[in-house]
Amino acid sequence: MRISLYQAILAIMFVSFAQAHRVNAQKVLEQKVTIQLTNAGVIQILDKLEKVTNVKFMYNPQIFGSQRRYNLKFEEEALSNILNTVLAPQQVTYEVINKRILLKRDNAQSSVSTELPIEAIAPKRMVRGTVSDDKNVPLPGVSVVIKNTQRGTTTDANGAFEVDVPNDEAVLIFSFVGYLKQEITVGNQSTISLQLKPDENALNEVVVVGYGSVEKSDLTGAVGSIQTRDIVRANPVMASKALQGQVAGLTVTKQNNRPGVGYSITIRGENTINNSTEPLVVIDGLMGGNINNLNPNDIQSMDILKDASSTAIYGSRGANGVIIITTKKGLSGKPRVSYDSYVGVKIPAHIPKLMSSEQFYKATYTDRLLEGLTGATFTSAELANIEAGRTADWADLITEPGLQTSQNISVTGGTEKTTYRFSGGFLNEDGNVKYTDFKRYNLNAGLDSKLGEHFKVGFTAYLTYSNQNLGSRESLRNAYRARPTGTVYFDDLANPSENSDFNIDGYAFWMGINDKQVPNPLSDIKPEYSKLQTTASTIMSNTYVEYIPVKGLSIRSSLSAIYNTEREGDFRGTWTKSQIGRKPRAQYDNRTLGSYTLDNILNYEVGAGAHRINFTGLQSAFYQRNEAYTVAVIDLPYDSDWYALNTGTINSVSSSLVERSILSFMGRLNYSFKDRYLLTLTGRSDGASQLSEGNKWAFFPSVAFAWRMIDEPFISDLNLFSNLKLRVSYGQVGNAGVSPYSTQAGLLNTGYDFDGTAAYGFAPANLANKNLRWERSKELNFGLDFGFFNNRISSSIEVYNRKTEDLILNQKLPTASGFSQVTSNVGQIENKGIELSLNTVNVSTPDFSWSTALTFTRNRNQILELYGDGQTVDKGNKLFVGYPVKSNFDYEFDGIWQTSEKDEATKYKQVPGSVKVVDQNNDGIISSTDAIDDRVVLGSQLPNFLVGLTNRLKYKNFDLSFLLYYRNGTQYYNGTLSGTFGEIGGTRYNKLAELDYWRSDNPSNTYFGVVASNPYRNAINYQDASFLRLSDVTMGYTLPRGLMDRWKLSAARVYAQVINPVILTKYVGFDPEFNSNIYQDDVPSMTVSLGVNISF
Repeated sequence: MRISLYQAILAIMFVSFAQAHRVNAQKVLEQKVTIQLTNAGVIQILDKLEKVTNVKFMYNPQIFGSQRRYNLKFEEEALSNILNTVLAPQQVTYEVINKRILLKRDNAQSSVSTELPIEAIAPKRMVRGTVSDDKNVPLPGVSVVIKNTQRGTTTDANGAFEVDVPNDEAVLIFSFVGYLKQEITVGNQSTISLQLKPDENALNEVVVVGYGSVEKSDLTGAVGSIQTRDIVRANPVMASKALQGQVAGLTVTKQNNRPGVGYSITIRGENTINNSTEPLVVIDGLMGGNINNLNPNDIQSMDILKDASSTAIYGSRGANGVIIITTKKGLSGKPRVSYDSYVGVKIPAHIPKLMSSEQFYKATYTDRLLEGLTGATFTSAELANIEAGRTADWADLITEPGLQTSQNISVTGGTEKTTYRFSGGFLNEDGNVKYTDFKRYNLNAGLDSKLGEHFKVGFTAYLTYSNQNLGSRESLRNAYRARPTGTVYFDDLANPSENSDFNIDGYAFWMGINDKQVPNPLSDIKPEYSKLQTTASTIMSNTYVEYIPVKGLSIRSSLSAIYNTEREGDFRGTWTKSQIGRKPRAQYDNRTLGSYTLDNILNYEVGAGAHRINFTGLQSAFYQRNEAYTVAVIDLPYDSDWYALNTGTINSVSSSLVERSILSFMGRLNYSFKDRYLLTLTGRSDGASQLSEGNKWAFFPSVAFAWRMIDEPFISDLNLFSNLKLRVSYGQVGNAGVSPYSTQAGLLNTGYDFDGTAAYGFAPANLANKNLRWERSKELNFGLDFGFFNNRISSSIEVYNRKTEDLILNQKLPTASGFSQVTSNVGQIENKGIELSLNTVNVSTPDFSWSTALTFTRNRNQILELYGDGQTVDKGNKLFVGYPVKSNFDYEFDGIWQTSEKDEATKYKQVPGSVKVVDQNNDGIISSTDAIDDRVVLGSQLPNFLVGLTNRLKYKNFDLSFLLYYRNGTQYYNGTLSGTFGEIGGTRYNKLAELDYWRSDNPSNTYFGVVASNPYRNAINYQDASFLRLSDVTMGYTLPRGLMDRWKLSAARVYAQVINPVILTKYVGFDPEFNSNIYQDDVPSMTVSLGVNISF
């Protein structure tokens, strides 16, 4: 039960709508209930009543004085009669407050429970106060007891209490279901206000599973969840970042370091080769949304459906898993305003150190002469800088600290029948490369309303506008390549004619260097010369109407739509690297994506005795339209960005239109017996427009079973477990991710010369394949949920095996066919692994608490079959049966040839100082032919395992949290080392200062030297990209209740935060999280920020 949310509604509505509560109370108590229990305690009976009715009970377990057991059997009995039967013997009364029933001790009948024993009577004084939850919402029904006595009281609907205490040494014990108990010594206080902290392991969390929700205890599939406090804890720019290390089974990887760039997400490995592996994102029932468009502050929860039995309800669209996002909704009561803000500074960090001018001179001149090679040439300006010890740190010159700010405000409120929430947000993220930034604006509106007793209506609308400025694509690469011996400013050149240099805005364009490949990075990044700007706007909306004709039956229709436009302009002026000496060029891209989904859902729930059945039926229609066009021109007469394309010469024009649709029918049956044995059956049928007749439709079934073993006497009597549930599931999902029209033959425009006369026409572009069908994945999942010590230790373990068949791949064809390949269903992939989620409450006292959350993910991916013809190797695409997708295939590094191995190196046409690779068959020849190939699979870009470790500590009003994230086993080809600053043998570009490169006087075995012959140098660039990152550290302080009351605030917290302060890795160069290849468009950074959260 989600206590804080329900109590927030109760506390606010109680005063304003007391009359309405009295009317509703009669309806609540008159509802008919059928229940049968044997030898059941009071709490067990209340839990059962919560499941078969629409009420929630709020109480302190200590009000039940006896351990009486009951044998109950009621059929269509009024709830009030059942409560009277059970509670009267316990001397407990009840009060209905808006479909919530507050239980409390009957003071009139049990004076012993509210009065001190005679011998304990002493002079008394009154202590008053209020109790609220962790969000400062008043909590009614909290037990307030004087320690070592039976005297006490409970808080009222406003969370207020008053109690007589005998002396200053009295200790008050505050306790409430779902919250951690707290003890406070009265001392000289006459007013006490405190917040109760949630007992996270005691709350029966509600999990959204698609077209409905279930309590976590009733889950049969593999579902991971993350709540709002974990989403906003690290202030992520992109909501996808909040999932990293927080949910087992997810691989969340940064795409690059540019401002405003998101993260790629895979669930349980790579399930396909040619198609997208991104999961389906469902936002408030709206399918296909972009998680990175959302303001993280607007998200209430994210539920991740991982196994096929959970995702089968989404059919073909759930093939890669599903992320269900629920945004925050309105709460009834007076308007409540929340404001969240932070200001931070992004500081360039973890940047590789490059050679100084002296080091560069030694590597390119002195050391080359030592090895018998020609030394680099330097201009007089360069030699003057070297002699004076001057070094141009180009990367430092084009980077700077950036400002990162976020402002969010929301208003929520409403009545008993209508609730609303409106919010707005602004985010600014400056890049660390000058003139780069990202801005995002968000607006969100939601309203839900009850129209009488039988209808509900509502809508959610989300508007996002963003602007991203990235400047030159090569600016940072140029900065790392440029010689450190160069001169920044033109006026500092004594003889600019020596290298034909010239002045561009005060900069020496060629930096006083006799090289015309890399211009001055400071001129290259200026916005008037280089500009790459992307603007995007997205509108997402969902509107629904729900009809409830009778209790247990609901019919809901919803229409959701997405409209996205994205415009990208790319301008390169005359004085940029790509246009040196030529007129400017520009390109303009416009992309529009629109879609809608119409869902009609029927839900029916019924219970009889120990049986509960819930059925969900769905009919869904989805349509998507994607339009795009591109215009590229050259020879622009002046710097006009992309706003005067008609003045240039058209270089290329293209346009496209793609449409697709899916029609679906789904049924799901949930059955529960004694709330102990749980069964879920699901079937979904999808028809996809992009496939041909006969293959359009596919059926995806699943079955899942859960056994709540903790309810078995032979388990509960062990007094070992506080929770134990076994789950097993099997399901099938499909993927029709093939591009529309792939089953049809296409045409291309072509021409031929007939004796000097051009003839134009059309020719076949590809071979049609009308037999193309769905990719299919079958998955078996075993899960175990368990807890110890009243769930202070709780855990979930998942073991799964997923096999994907009929992979959609491009199969090679004989040359005689006239085509090189055809898209076909061939091949199989397997993903199997284990996941662990562990939560512990390490310390729990009134003043101090410490909890830990651990996630572990291990997935093994391998290709089982290729092309269906017995072929086990596709070297061109680096696909190998028995190995993972994204494998690295090359020669195996075996060290550096040493002087003592000169004769052996000569046999392989190598010299000392060059890269040695393994001769796999020892034939004395390094080969790469089909017959003899010394290349092998070196590793994979996929990780071996992932670990996330979150710790949360709280001491009185102070809180501290931090996340450690570890990735093991990923191997990347370090393109920056190869193409930028690892070319130790070259004389043009700068190099890493820390390279332990081979020389005659330094026989290193780790990096090659400045030798001329080095054909296998790429073998050294495959590196272990494992890393351990301290992702974020946050320390906060919540203002005292008294101070907030004085300032009319319901919540107030200030905090300081550091993001990405530490990373440990053996990877050389940049951030190892993503594979940067040869480009680096921004540097890794550390962000330090201060923030505030206020509600009133």
